[in-house]
Amino acid sequence: MINKFKLMTYSFAGLLLSSLFATSANAHGVQGRADTPIPIEAFFLVAAVVLVVSFVGLSFGWSKPKLSTYTWVQAPRFMQTLVLSQATLWIFRLITLLIFTVVLFAAMFGSTTLGSNIAPLVVFVVWWIALVPIAGLFGNVWRSINPWISIAKLLNFKAETASKLPSWVGVWPSAAILLIFAWLELVFPTPAEPRLIAFILVAYSLFTLWGMKKYGTERWLDSGEGFSVYSGLLSLISPVEVRDGKLGFRAPFIAATRMRIEPGVVGLIAVLIATVTYDGLSTSSFWKLRDIAASERLIDLGLNDFQAGVLIGTFGLLGSLFVFSLLFEICSYLSGAIANWKYTNAGRVAVAFSHSMIPIAFAYFVAHYFTLFVFQSQDLLRLASDPFGFGWDLFGTSERRINFQAVSAELIWGVQTIAIVVGHVLGLGYAHDRALEIGRTHKEALKSQYPMLVLMVLLTVAGLWSLSAGMNS
Repeated sequence: MINKFKLMTYSFAGLLLSSLFATSANAHGVQGRADTPIPIEAFFLVAAVVLVVSFVGLSFGWSKPKLSTYTWVQAPRFMQTLVLSQATLWIFRLITLLIFTVVLFAAMFGSTTLGSNIAPLVVFVVWWIALVPIAGLFGNVWRSINPWISIAKLLNFKAETASKLPSWVGVWPSAAILLIFAWLELVFPTPAEPRLIAFILVAYSLFTLWGMKKYGTERWLDSGEGFSVYSGLLSLISPVEVRDGKLGFRAPFIAATRMRIEPGVVGLIAVLIATVTYDGLSTSSFWKLRDIAASERLIDLGLNDFQAGVLIGTFGLLGSLFVFSLLFEICSYLSGAIANWKYTNAGRVAVAFSHSMIPIAFAYFVAHYFTLFVFQSQDLLRLASDPFGFGWDLFGTSERRINFQAVSAELIWGVQTIAIVVGHVLGLGYAHDRALEIGRTHKEALKSQYPMLVLMVLLTVAGLWSLSAGMNS
């Protein structure tokens, strides 16, 4: 499988080297921002060149579909027994349930002083962000060990008494849940308020358990438990795969072509990409200037600061979702029109190519939240000793502080730029391979990908711009 990605690897190798070695590696005190070590325009130019060169390489070196099937190697028996045993499963389930209980009680009864309660850090850094690298490395482990499946198992929810979930529902509930969560994090002024977090955890738990009880635990985990669904989507790039109850390994990144097609899957992927895009946009001076001007107009119309801020943020978030969805639908439609594809075996052309957005969603999470995770996850050591903010020192780590010099500005830009470009190159490769599956000839498939190349260049430049604008604002 390594040979399948050789052309793409050569294409972005130059970018990797230039990102890591073009400047000195002096450490800087950064907190989610850094000065750009080389001109921003250079990144944009290199990114566009990498994608165009990759497209040319794909067109000449990739003339038949190669990703519809792939090699899967079964893990050694002792490893399967260790990882997949009920004992191991329940150990991790009980650990997750214990952590969830501590976080819930901390949110309910702990300190409300900023930075003294563990609940916001676990919810917005561990739950929201850490699930991404976990899914990318080890697969969708969250689906098997989340606290609600433990509760459902302990309460003995019966699958045979569950109602059938209508087929049109698909993963729309999860798309809506993730959009609401992103709105809370990015738009609502006080998302880290512990009592609010407690209310959200209780409400979400009741909703999830209701769905499991009514429609069956397994079915709801595949459709309505937003974090299991989005973790499962991103786990398609993982080298780990459980097939027919057996643990095994595959080449990384390639399983996205086997994404399950369900109603709402395009919307789900759009939510993941657009919300992270808005996160970068909202911290830029470009957005802040317009935010201030719009707020002043709304206040003149009678709204207060809180209402104006929420309204503008909501508009920006939904606007980002609309723009990305529109761009993807237009480029997919043009691809189909050029090749004279009205429908594919997956339905609409946009649905057929939706899996090509999975590596981009993963790349956006890595690029935008790399520094947040590296820095803020260090604070878990301090808060683990005093999760409620009561002045405890359970593990002797209550005096630990975040080391903001743990990574340099150059390393940050290297990781972010490489993630963005590689994600789009992989997306281009997925789309090219799917076009070869659908197309009647190689020439027809190649022509259909011109709109996708334009989309990938636009998204790459937009992703790098949102990062650089946020850093230098």
